[in-house]
Amino acid sequence: MTTVAMWSGGKDSCLAVWRALKEEEVNHLICMMQHGKARAHGINAEVVKAQEKCIGINMVLEETTWEEYERRLKSLFGRLGVRKAIFGDIYLEEHKLWIERVCSEVDVRPVFPLWGENTRNLAEEFINAGFEAYVIAAKKEFRDLLGRRFDSDLVDELIRRNIDPCGEDGEFHTLVVDGPLFRRRLEFSFTEPFESEKYWHFGIKV
Repeated sequence: MTTVAMWSGGKDSCLAVWRALKEEEVNHLICMMQHGKARAHGINAEVVKAQEKCIGINMVLEETTWEEYERRLKSLFGRLGVRKAIFGDIYLEEHKLWIERVCSEVDVRPVFPLWGENTRNLAEEFINAGFEAYVIAAKKEFRDLLGRRFDSDLVDELIRRNIDPCGEDGEFHTLVVDGPLFRRRLEFSFTEPFESEKYWHFGIKV
């Protein structure tokens, strides 16, 4: 039975994969792309492929538009012979219902290792496990978070500022570069920040 996990390059998908690996083998990581960037976090394909080399699990990059997303995901599940898919969702019910519908239509069992858990506890679990991650995208009103290491000090600050500590409302996104899922650290550097419609981003060089 082929098991895959959806991969954004950030902490939530990483923690979901790490938990899942304690129970079973994960055959592929899937990262949905648009214009050569991870749809979820805006990370370039070369950075995602560099993560693949550091982690050692085959990474499948699938280019799509939002209009074609569902069809391409179903098609990909079929090509890979997927029977189980792991997702890093925590509490966005509407998205979970969408995933469950899509998976049911192609006979894939969706698994949500993080679902419904306290986001502060999840953030602390990620940090205490030894993962290393950095904020590489932040909504414009939270631009000061850009480039910060995702550590206990940052989590405490996020809570004081009434920001979800996992950024589950889309306040910020992270890039994971090391930890127990990794065989070796991803060596990287930030390049010039750039602006999109809702976010400030750091470019990443690997």
